[in-house]
Amino acid sequence: MAVAKKRRDTEVFSLSFLDCICCGFGAIILIFILTVAQKRSVDRVNVDDLDERVRRMETQVATTRNEVERIQRLLAAAQAELPSLQQKTTETQLKLTERQRQLLAMLEQTGQLREALASLLDQKKALPTVDQSPIPIPEVDRRQYLTGVKLEGECVLFIVRTSGSMLGETVEEASALLEESEARKREAPKWQRTLRSLEWMIASLDEKTRFQVLLFSDDAGLILPDRSDEWFSTGDRQTLKQVVTRLREIVPQGSANLERAFFRVRTLSRLPDSIVLLTDGLPTASDSFLSEGDTNDEQRIRFFREAVRGLPERIPVSTILLPMSGDPAAPALFWELANRTRGALVSPAKTWPEA
Repeated sequence: MAVAKKRRDTEVFSLSFLDCICCGFGAIILIFILTVAQKRSVDRVNVDDLDERVRRMETQVATTRNEVERIQRLLAAAQAELPSLQQKTTETQLKLTERQRQLLAMLEQTGQLREALASLLDQKKALPTVDQSPIPIPEVDRRQYLTGVKLEGECVLFIVRTSGSMLGETVEEASALLEESEARKREAPKWQRTLRSLEWMIASLDEKTRFQVLLFSDDAGLILPDRSDEWFSTGDRQTLKQVVTRLREIVPQGSANLERAFFRVRTLSRLPDSIVLLTDGLPTASDSFLSEGDTNDEQRIRFFREAVRGLPERIPVSTILLPMSGDPAAPALFWELANRTRGALVSPAKTWPEA
Protein backbone atom coordinates (compact mmCIF):
# COMPACT_ATOMS: atom_id res chain seq x y z
CA MET A 1 0.00 0.00 0.00
CA ALA A 2 1.32 3.21 -1.00
CA VAL A 3 2.22 5.68 1.58
CA ALA A 4 0.84 9.23 0.91
CA LYS A 5 3.36 12.15 0.87
CA LYS A 6 2.99 14.42 3.76
CA ARG A 7 2.06 17.92 2.56
CA ARG A 8 4.48 20.62 3.57
CA ASP A 9 3.13 23.77 5.27
CA THR A 10 3.88 27.12 3.64
CA GLU A 11 5.89 29.60 5.75
CA VAL A 12 5.11 33.26 5.43
CA PHE A 13 8.53 34.57 6.56
CA SER A 14 10.69 32.61 4.28
CA LEU A 15 14.28 33.48 3.35
CA SER A 16 13.23 35.07 0.10
CA PHE A 17 10.80 37.34 1.76
CA LEU A 18 13.37 38.43 4.24
CA ASP A 19 15.82 39.18 1.50
CA CYS A 20 13.32 41.41 -0.25
CA ILE A 21 12.52 43.21 2.92
CA CYS A 22 16.17 43.81 3.66
CA CYS A 23 16.90 45.04 0.16
CA GLY A 24 14.02 47.47 0.25
CA PHE A 25 15.02 48.74 3.61
CA GLY A 26 18.59 49.23 2.40
CA ALA A 27 17.40 51.15 -0.62
CA ILE A 28 15.35 53.46 1.57
CA ILE A 29 18.32 54.09 3.79
CA LEU A 30 20.51 54.81 0.76
CA ILE A 31 17.99 57.27 -0.67
CA PHE A 32 17.72 58.96 2.70
CA ILE A 33 21.45 59.26 2.99
CA LEU A 34 21.78 60.73 -0.53
CA THR A 35 18.93 63.15 -0.03
CA VAL A 36 20.21 64.45 3.27
CA ALA A 37 23.70 64.99 1.84
CA GLN A 38 22.34 66.89 -1.14
CA LYS A 39 20.22 69.07 1.11
CA ARG A 40 23.21 69.96 3.24
CA SER A 41 25.09 71.05 0.07
CA VAL A 42 22.15 73.19 -1.10
CA ASP A 43 21.75 74.75 2.34
CA ARG A 44 25.46 75.63 2.38
CA VAL A 45 25.14 77.46 -0.96
CA ASN A 46 22.13 79.39 0.26
CA VAL A 47 23.88 80.36 3.46
CA ASP A 48 26.94 81.66 1.56
CA ASP A 49 24.72 83.70 -0.74
CA LEU A 50 22.88 85.15 2.20
CA ASP A 51 26.16 86.03 3.89
CA GLU A 52 27.30 87.90 0.75
CA ARG A 53 24.06 89.82 0.53
CA VAL A 54 24.29 90.70 4.20
CA ARG A 55 27.81 92.02 3.73
CA ARG A 56 26.72 94.19 0.79
CA MET A 57 23.79 95.57 2.71
CA GLU A 58 26.02 96.35 5.64
CA THR A 59 28.36 98.21 3.32
CA GLN A 60 25.46 100.17 1.84
CA VAL A 61 24.17 100.95 5.31
CA ALA A 62 27.58 102.22 6.34
CA THR A 63 27.82 104.39 3.19
CA THR A 64 24.32 105.73 3.72
CA ARG A 65 25.09 106.47 7.35
CA ASN A 66 28.22 108.42 6.33
CA GLU A 67 26.22 110.39 3.73
CA VAL A 68 23.53 111.15 6.29
CA GLU A 69 26.18 112.38 8.70
CA ARG A 70 27.71 114.59 5.96
CA ILE A 71 24.31 116.03 5.11
CA GLN A 72 23.63 116.66 8.76
CA ARG A 73 26.92 118.57 9.04
CA LEU A 74 26.05 120.64 5.96
CA LEU A 75 22.60 121.30 7.34
CA ALA A 76 24.07 122.40 10.63
CA ALA A 77 26.49 124.74 8.82
CA ALA A 78 23.66 126.13 6.70
CA GLN A 79 21.55 126.70 9.78
CA ALA A 80 24.48 128.50 11.37
CA GLU A 81 24.82 130.78 8.29
CA LEU A 82 21.08 131.38 7.98
CA PRO A 83 20.96 134.41 10.31
CA SER A 84 23.82 136.06 8.42
CA LEU A 85 22.12 135.38 5.06
CA GLN A 86 18.84 136.71 6.38
CA GLN A 87 20.59 139.89 7.48
CA LYS A 88 22.28 140.27 4.06
CA THR A 89 18.94 139.68 2.34
CA THR A 90 17.37 142.42 4.41
CA GLU A 91 20.20 144.81 3.55
CA THR A 92 19.91 143.91 -0.15
CA GLN A 93 16.18 144.55 -0.08
CA LEU A 94 16.80 147.94 1.50
CA LYS A 95 19.35 148.79 -1.19
CA LEU A 96 16.99 147.56 -3.91
CA THR A 97 14.23 149.71 -2.52
CA GLU A 98 16.53 152.75 -2.58
CA ARG A 99 17.61 152.02 -6.14
CA GLN A 100 14.00 151.59 -7.17
CA ARG A 101 13.28 155.03 -5.81
CA GLN A 102 16.25 156.42 -7.71
CA LEU A 103 15.11 154.65 -10.89
CA LEU A 104 11.64 156.09 -10.55
CA ALA A 105 13.15 159.56 -10.16
CA MET A 106 15.30 159.03 -13.25
CA LEU A 107 12.27 157.83 -15.22
CA GLU A 108 10.43 160.97 -14.23
CA GLN A 109 13.37 163.09 -15.36
CA THR A 110 13.56 161.12 -18.62
CA GLY A 111 9.91 161.79 -19.26
CA GLN A 112 10.45 165.49 -18.67
CA LEU A 113 13.47 165.49 -21.00
CA ARG A 114 11.45 163.72 -23.70
CA GLU A 115 8.74 166.30 -23.41
CA ALA A 116 11.34 169.07 -23.67
CA LEU A 117 12.94 167.36 -26.69
CA ALA A 118 9.57 166.97 -28.39
CA SER A 119 8.90 170.64 -27.78
CA LEU A 120 12.28 171.61 -29.26
CA LEU A 121 11.67 169.38 -32.29
CA ASP A 122 8.31 171.02 -32.84
CA GLN A 123 9.98 174.42 -32.64
CA LYS A 124 12.63 173.26 -35.10
CA LYS A 125 9.97 172.07 -37.56
CA ALA A 126 8.31 175.45 -37.30
CA LEU A 127 11.53 177.19 -38.33
CA PRO A 128 11.98 177.97 -42.05
CA THR A 129 14.11 175.30 -43.74
CA VAL A 130 17.22 176.18 -45.71
CA ASP A 131 18.52 173.63 -48.18
CA GLN A 132 22.22 173.01 -47.91
CA SER A 133 24.08 174.14 -50.98
CA PRO A 134 25.54 171.32 -53.09
CA ILE A 135 28.71 173.44 -53.34
CA PRO A 136 30.26 174.64 -50.05
CA ILE A 137 30.47 178.42 -49.71
CA PRO A 138 34.14 179.48 -49.85
CA GLU A 139 35.88 181.50 -47.20
CA VAL A 140 36.14 185.17 -48.00
CA ASP A 141 39.80 185.27 -46.99
CA ARG A 142 40.69 182.84 -49.75
CA ARG A 143 39.53 185.16 -52.54
CA GLN A 144 43.05 186.58 -52.57
CA TYR A 145 44.17 183.47 -54.42
CA LEU A 146 42.17 184.71 -57.42
CA THR A 147 43.40 188.30 -57.49
CA GLY A 148 42.67 189.70 -60.95
CA VAL A 149 40.43 186.84 -62.11
CA LYS A 150 37.23 188.27 -63.58
CA LEU A 151 34.28 186.66 -61.82
CA GLU A 152 32.13 189.72 -62.37
CA GLY A 153 29.43 190.66 -64.82
CA GLU A 154 25.99 189.32 -65.50
CA CYS A 155 27.19 186.06 -67.11
CA VAL A 156 30.43 184.14 -66.48
CA LEU A 157 31.50 181.23 -68.68
CA PHE A 158 33.79 178.54 -67.27
CA ILE A 159 35.69 176.59 -69.93
CA VAL A 160 37.15 173.36 -68.54
CA ARG A 161 39.67 171.13 -70.26
CA THR A 162 38.75 167.43 -69.95
CA SER A 163 41.51 165.85 -72.04
CA GLY A 164 43.67 162.93 -70.88
CA SER A 165 46.44 165.31 -69.79
CA MET A 166 44.25 166.41 -66.86
CA LEU A 167 44.98 163.08 -65.17
CA GLY A 168 48.59 163.83 -64.20
CA GLU A 169 51.22 166.51 -63.74
CA THR A 170 53.61 164.78 -66.17
CA VAL A 171 53.06 163.13 -69.53
CA GLU A 172 54.21 159.81 -68.09
CA GLU A 173 51.80 160.00 -65.14
CA ALA A 174 48.86 160.94 -67.36
CA SER A 175 49.69 158.17 -69.87
CA ALA A 176 49.84 155.58 -67.09
CA LEU A 177 46.44 156.61 -65.74
CA LEU A 178 44.91 156.40 -69.20
CA GLU A 179 45.31 152.61 -68.91
CA GLU A 180 43.36 152.51 -65.65
CA SER A 181 39.60 152.08 -65.16
CA GLU A 182 37.17 154.97 -65.51
CA ALA A 183 36.65 155.05 -61.74
CA ARG A 184 40.41 155.37 -61.21
CA LYS A 185 40.59 158.18 -63.78
CA ARG A 186 37.84 160.11 -62.01
CA GLU A 187 39.77 159.86 -58.75
CA ALA A 188 43.04 161.18 -60.22
CA PRO A 189 44.36 163.90 -57.81
CA LYS A 190 44.88 166.52 -60.51
CA TRP A 191 41.38 166.04 -61.93
CA GLN A 192 39.82 166.15 -58.48
CA ARG A 193 41.68 169.38 -57.81
CA THR A 194 40.30 170.81 -61.07
CA LEU A 195 36.75 169.95 -60.02
CA ARG A 196 37.19 171.47 -56.57
CA SER A 197 38.62 174.63 -58.13
CA LEU A 198 35.66 174.96 -60.47
CA GLU A 199 33.13 174.32 -57.69
CA TRP A 200 34.87 176.86 -55.47
CA MET A 201 34.74 179.56 -58.15
CA ILE A 202 31.07 178.86 -58.88
CA ALA A 203 30.32 179.21 -55.17
CA SER A 204 32.28 182.49 -55.16
CA LEU A 205 29.97 184.10 -57.71
CA ASP A 206 27.71 186.94 -56.71
CA GLU A 207 24.05 185.98 -56.29
CA LYS A 208 23.12 188.13 -59.28
CA THR A 209 25.77 186.57 -61.53
CA ARG A 210 24.75 183.71 -63.77
CA PHE A 211 27.11 181.07 -65.13
CA GLN A 212 27.53 178.32 -67.70
CA VAL A 213 30.14 175.54 -68.02
CA LEU A 214 31.73 174.53 -71.33
CA LEU A 215 33.77 171.30 -71.51
CA PHE A 216 36.32 170.58 -74.21
CA SER A 217 38.61 167.74 -75.23
CA ASP A 218 38.35 166.31 -78.77
CA ASP A 219 35.06 168.20 -79.03
CA ALA A 220 33.36 170.97 -77.07
CA GLY A 221 29.94 171.06 -75.44
CA LEU A 222 28.00 172.55 -72.54
CA ILE A 223 27.77 170.60 -69.32
CA LEU A 224 23.96 170.24 -69.56
CA PRO A 225 23.31 169.87 -73.32
CA ASP A 226 19.52 169.95 -72.94
CA ARG A 227 19.80 173.41 -71.33
CA SER A 228 22.25 175.01 -73.74
CA ASP A 229 20.17 178.19 -74.06
CA GLU A 230 20.22 178.91 -70.32
CA TRP A 231 22.51 180.71 -67.89
CA PHE A 232 22.36 179.21 -64.41
CA SER A 233 21.91 180.96 -61.09
CA THR A 234 23.81 179.99 -57.95
CA GLY A 235 20.50 180.29 -56.13
CA ASP A 236 19.04 177.43 -58.20
CA ARG A 237 20.08 174.55 -55.97
CA GLN A 238 18.52 171.88 -58.18
CA THR A 239 20.58 173.05 -61.15
CA LEU A 240 23.72 173.21 -59.00
CA LYS A 241 23.16 169.60 -58.00
CA GLN A 242 22.82 168.60 -61.66
CA VAL A 243 26.03 170.45 -62.56
CA VAL A 244 28.00 168.88 -59.71
CA THR A 245 26.66 165.41 -60.54
CA ARG A 246 27.62 165.80 -64.19
CA LEU A 247 31.11 167.00 -63.25
CA ARG A 248 31.61 163.89 -61.08
CA GLU A 249 30.66 161.67 -64.04
CA ILE A 250 33.26 163.08 -66.45
CA VAL A 251 36.20 160.84 -67.40
CA PRO A 252 39.19 162.85 -68.70
CA GLN A 253 40.36 161.46 -72.04
CA GLY A 254 41.32 162.38 -75.59
CA SER A 255 43.12 165.44 -76.92
CA ALA A 256 42.42 169.15 -76.29
CA ASN A 257 40.86 171.17 -79.12
CA LEU A 258 40.73 174.72 -77.75
CA GLU A 259 39.71 176.04 -81.17
CA ARG A 260 36.37 174.22 -80.94
CA ALA A 261 35.81 175.52 -77.41
CA PHE A 262 36.36 179.17 -78.40
CA PHE A 263 34.22 178.72 -81.51
CA ARG A 264 31.42 177.22 -79.34
CA VAL A 265 31.43 180.47 -77.32
CA ARG A 266 30.15 182.32 -80.41
CA THR A 267 27.12 180.00 -80.64
CA LEU A 268 25.82 180.71 -77.11
CA SER A 269 22.43 182.34 -76.77
CA ARG A 270 24.19 185.21 -75.05
CA LEU A 271 27.88 186.06 -75.04
CA PRO A 272 29.49 185.95 -71.59
CA ASP A 273 30.74 189.03 -69.80
CA SER A 274 33.90 187.13 -68.79
CA ILE A 275 35.53 183.75 -69.39
CA VAL A 276 37.49 181.63 -66.92
CA LEU A 277 39.59 178.93 -68.58
CA LEU A 278 40.78 175.95 -66.52
CA THR A 279 43.54 174.15 -68.41
CA ASP A 280 46.98 172.65 -67.92
CA GLY A 281 48.68 173.80 -71.10
CA LEU A 282 48.45 174.52 -74.81
CA PRO A 283 45.95 172.68 -77.04
CA THR A 284 46.98 169.39 -78.68
CA ALA A 285 44.46 169.40 -81.55
CA SER A 286 43.06 171.88 -84.07
CA ASP A 287 40.50 171.84 -86.87
CA SER A 288 42.56 174.33 -88.92
CA PHE A 289 45.81 172.35 -88.73
CA LEU A 290 45.49 168.60 -88.94
CA SER A 291 48.25 166.51 -87.39
CA GLU A 292 48.96 162.84 -86.89
CA GLY A 293 50.60 161.30 -83.85
CA ASP A 294 52.21 163.33 -81.09
CA THR A 295 52.40 167.10 -81.50
CA ASN A 296 55.50 169.17 -80.89
CA ASP A 297 55.85 172.57 -79.22
CA GLU A 298 55.67 174.47 -82.52
CA GLN A 299 52.41 172.77 -83.52
CA ARG A 300 50.76 173.41 -80.14
CA ILE A 301 51.70 177.10 -80.34
CA ARG A 302 50.12 177.25 -83.80
CA PHE A 303 46.97 175.50 -82.47
CA PHE A 304 46.74 178.05 -79.64
CA ARG A 305 47.08 181.10 -81.86
CA GLU A 306 44.47 179.77 -84.28
CA ALA A 307 42.06 179.11 -81.39
CA VAL A 308 42.51 182.66 -80.06
CA ARG A 309 41.58 184.08 -83.50
CA GLY A 310 38.13 182.53 -83.14
CA LEU A 311 37.51 184.08 -79.73
CA PRO A 312 34.86 186.87 -79.62
CA GLU A 313 36.28 190.34 -79.01
CA ARG A 314 36.16 192.37 -75.78
CA ILE A 315 35.60 189.41 -73.45
CA PRO A 316 38.11 189.17 -70.57
CA VAL A 317 39.70 185.72 -70.44
CA SER A 318 41.26 184.66 -67.15
CA THR A 319 43.24 181.42 -67.15
CA ILE A 320 43.71 179.07 -64.19
CA LEU A 321 46.84 177.24 -65.36
CA LEU A 322 47.34 173.94 -63.57
CA PRO A 323 50.81 172.37 -63.54
CA MET A 324 51.93 170.24 -66.51
CA SER A 325 55.54 169.53 -67.34
CA GLY A 326 56.83 169.55 -70.90
CA ASP A 327 54.90 172.64 -72.07
CA PRO A 328 57.30 175.59 -71.58
CA ALA A 329 55.50 178.01 -73.92
CA ALA A 330 52.15 177.78 -72.14
CA PRO A 331 52.66 180.39 -69.38
CA ALA A 332 53.90 183.04 -71.79
CA LEU A 333 51.08 182.53 -74.31
CA PHE A 334 48.32 182.51 -71.68
CA TRP A 335 49.88 185.64 -70.17
CA GLU A 336 49.71 187.21 -73.59
CA LEU A 337 46.03 186.22 -73.84
CA ALA A 338 45.33 187.76 -70.43
CA ASN A 339 46.97 191.05 -71.40
CA ARG A 340 45.17 191.16 -74.72
CA THR A 341 41.72 190.57 -73.24
CA ARG A 342 42.31 192.40 -69.92
CA GLY A 343 41.93 189.18 -68.03
CA ALA A 344 44.35 187.44 -65.69
CA LEU A 345 46.67 184.44 -65.47
CA VAL A 346 46.83 182.50 -62.23
CA SER A 347 48.95 179.41 -61.57
CA PRO A 348 47.77 178.51 -58.06
CA ALA A 349 49.67 176.50 -55.49
CA LYS A 350 48.99 172.77 -55.30
CA THR A 351 47.12 173.27 -52.03
CA TRP A 352 44.52 175.57 -53.62
CA PRO A 353 41.56 175.70 -53.13
CA GLU A 354 41.84 173.71 -49.87
CA ALA A 355 44.22 176.19 -48.24
